[in-house]
Amino acid sequence: MTAARTLYLIFSHDRPHQLERLVRAIRQLSSSSWIAIHHDPAGEALDPCLFNGVEGVHLVPDPVHGEWGDFSLVEQYLHALRWCAADLEFEWCCTLTGLSYPLKPLAEFETFLLDADYDAFIHHFDAFDPIQWPEGTAERRYLFKYYRLPKFQYLHRVPQPVQRLLGRARESFNRIQPLFRIVPMPRKAPTRFGIRRLHRPMGKDFLLCGGRQMLNVNRRALAQVLDFVSAHPEWTQFARRSLIPDESFFTSILVNAPELRVCNNVLRYIKWPKLHAASGAAIDADEVDQAMRSGAPFGLKFDEFTAPAALDQVDARLGLAPPHNSPRHPG
Repeated sequence: MTAARTLYLIFSHDRPHQLERLVRAIRQLSSSSWIAIHHDPAGEALDPCLFNGVEGVHLVPDPVHGEWGDFSLVEQYLHALRWCAADLEFEWCCTLTGLSYPLKPLAEFETFLLDADYDAFIHHFDAFDPIQWPEGTAERRYLFKYYRLPKFQYLHRVPQPVQRLLGRARESFNRIQPLFRIVPMPRKAPTRFGIRRLHRPMGKDFLLCGGRQMLNVNRRALAQVLDFVSAHPEWTQFARRSLIPDESFFTSILVNAPELRVCNNVLRYIKWPKLHAASGAAIDADEVDQAMRSGAPFGLKFDEFTAPAALDQVDARLGLAPPHNSPRHPG
């Protein structure tokens, strides 16, 4: 198999035509890289024929279904990273979402990675630093062992005054005692019931980090991550019962590896709608110039339905061919 210097590993679950556009843009901007796609099997169907004529594209076999805030998102990453490490030859791995899009010639980005004095570029911070996350966030996420509560199918039929009363009762329950937590999750994810842990994982010298799941890692750092997971099943057990573990699982491993050189820069332009938002907002056409002047190789998120002109502007400025298909709004 021919070796490629950079692997772009894309995680997607919907919008196949925007995914195709991303893949074709990467290939136009990088002729020698690998492109691997992990597409959620429970998401919108993905036709492999969309990538006909694009060399070096691989669909990760046996993809894993993921749910927001759940350990299954970590499992998606581990499954795809293990497959890529075993089946593809590359020097750097850059993970993307299907709503990412390049903002600069990728040859520049790939040269930057090859010449870097670092093994990984990620965003990370001490999870218990109140400046980074609202006070109590790390304690709530990581110091309790969580279990899913069954969904109440007819909650929407409960009168709003009763729902507010139940919410206040839950807040009082969490406040008056330190041993248990009831935590409602965003995005219709199941509510969790937490039991206070007796100790932190990996000992007090292991820095528990927050951050983002996006990774830019060289082969050496990727091997360290996979070896660590194999050697420390207790870390996986801890993360499996945490809240939103994808924001700590990989960053904590990388930051605590003394032999790795880690740069605190995720190399992405992300539009945040507000401080501590759960996800980024769509980049509009009038924000493309700011995004491209950031120097980041990729931006997110881009939306083919709500802000298609932003994608068109990037294409024009990078000299990319127009997309093969015009998407139809699902509504």
